[in-house]
Amino acid sequence: MILLTLLCIIATVSSKCSNEDPPRVPKYHLMEKCHRSNLAVIYRANFSSLISCQRLGIEKKGLALNFSPPEALKDIKKGDEPLEYTCEVLKCAEADGGLSLVNDTRYDYYSIYAKHLPDINSTCIPGLGMFFLLADRLNYTSAAQECRNRSGRLGDVMSEARTEALAQLLVGAGMEAAFVDGKSDNGSEFYNVNGDTLDCTTYRAWAPGHPKRSSEMYGCIALTRSKTWIAVPCQTKLPSICELNPSGPYRRCGKIFASRRIKDTAQDRNITSTARGDK
Repeated sequence: MILLTLLCIIATVSSKCSNEDPPRVPKYHLMEKCHRSNLAVIYRANFSSLISCQRLGIEKKGLALNFSPPEALKDIKKGDEPLEYTCEVLKCAEADGGLSLVNDTRYDYYSIYAKHLPDINSTCIPGLGMFFLLADRLNYTSAAQECRNRSGRLGDVMSEARTEALAQLLVGAGMEAAFVDGKSDNGSEFYNVNGDTLDCTTYRAWAPGHPKRSSEMYGCIALTRSKTWIAVPCQTKLPSICELNPSGPYRRCGKIFASRRIKDTAQDRNITSTARGDK
């Protein structure tokens, strides 16, 4: 009886799902002062508080923000274009290179991807995050390590929205299938990098005939361009989808977007600094 009770306790503990914990709220980190991103805007509002703008960003699932602090509004002169909104929630975040950033002393740019900037070849999926498609054919272990090397993890497909969006990424790249986050070590159940098993979600997208009866031999999950999951041997070599981890704050060491070609002259930068009172 005691043994049975212990087994029940162990089963209960092991079946705990990460989505039962308080959700991790993304943090927006200052990336560039006196700059605004021209990436697509989800929502605009007027706030005098950065915290209020950040809360709106979380609610709208924005990956970045343009925010105009109160001190910037004091520098707007007569004849200048009026500032209609102080808070802009962006669908996506700037990748390394900051190609959509423009000088604008009225705004500061914030992103949830700060400590490690997304690769310039990353793909943004609004509401979900930034992803990177590895074309090199690697086995599952090597693919997972390569994602970690890029400050990410294999892509999570445990929802319909994620499965469909990442499958579309494969279609766009002309690929048939790629490794995603999901593995079985014991031959009985699949789990992701958080330790969550498939029992933590009601969604399934298995292709007909999958998963295979012998999960020990077919112990890793790949996503197909047909929006289905297939179980494959972990030593199979396939492309893979990495999901980049939000992180920060950025440790400034020179220009954040170092690869962006700044056309400003030293005089322009001095004018900007004086206008905002930066030291």
